[in-house]
Amino acid sequence: MSRAKSPSPSGISTQSIVWAAIGWAALALMFYLFFNVPTDGPHTIKPEECAKAIKDLFVRPNWYRYGTYIFQTVAISCSGILCLRNWRSSKIISGRNVWLGLGIGILSWGIGNLIFGYLDFQYQSGLIAGGAKGAKNLVQTFPSIADIFFTATYVFLSWGMAMSVIGRRLNLYPKQWAIVGAVGFVGVVVAAYVTFGVGGEFSLDTGKILNIVYALGDIWLLIVATILLLAFWGGKAAQSWRLLGSAGIAMFFGDLWFNYSINTGISKVCEGKQYQSGEPAEFFWILAFILWGMAAALEFDLSSRPTTRSRRN
Repeated sequence: MSRAKSPSPSGISTQSIVWAAIGWAALALMFYLFFNVPTDGPHTIKPEECAKAIKDLFVRPNWYRYGTYIFQTVAISCSGILCLRNWRSSKIISGRNVWLGLGIGILSWGIGNLIFGYLDFQYQSGLIAGGAKGAKNLVQTFPSIADIFFTATYVFLSWGMAMSVIGRRLNLYPKQWAIVGAVGFVGVVVAAYVTFGVGGEFSLDTGKILNIVYALGDIWLLIVATILLLAFWGGKAAQSWRLLGSAGIAMFFGDLWFNYSINTGISKVCEGKQYQSGEPAEFFWILAFILWGMAAALEFDLSSRPTTRSRRN
């Protein structure tokens, strides 16, 4: 990465972009680690479906939740712009469709995340003000209109990641394909447990269908990520592909942790332990977007050099 010094059209060098991304990831990690403990409360909560006495709910303060959305939005915006910059460049040697899919998918996730954040603030405020009765007339955070954009995200991300492997000379050994198969199997088992085995009785409602769609998208991202990491493990010219693979794995962990928190939180609402925005799991989303952005910056730098070689395994 130390050689990535070519300036971008905006005058910012690739090296500066990479170091800024690493710094943002470090700041986000410290923010989630040191400030994620709920400190505002207790608030009285009276869920209508609870037969027991009043429960106390401790919530995270608004300043912390604003901070989490700032960290996410900045990472998403910068990463999406960098990916779309690659798509617009005629010099990209890896194929522009890869970056078009990633760019649209990332920005779509950002739009959905802002909508989710708005609904989340509204719902939590109503819940604090009057228990479940104060929040029942508000639009739920999941499922909601935000899931339209989240669903589009998986469509475009899956397409972009697929373009990164389709048509390439991936000379994997049988042992490597066995690793891909094993990782895919483990991913399916974990995703199935989180989707169907957590949160009580199974019911095929809108939320469950969306969880299934997201789980399938995560499994695909995990498989493609594993292929990229195995196929492009060595060589400086393959740094962007390794970052793409790492981003897919980070997205997989972030999404499954989120689904697990959502499913277990729904079953524990009467204990005041339902899911709240700002969980440490959300850092994996930030990490995924940062890695995608770094991959785009390094690929742009490589493609902009005077002499380039075709990308091979």
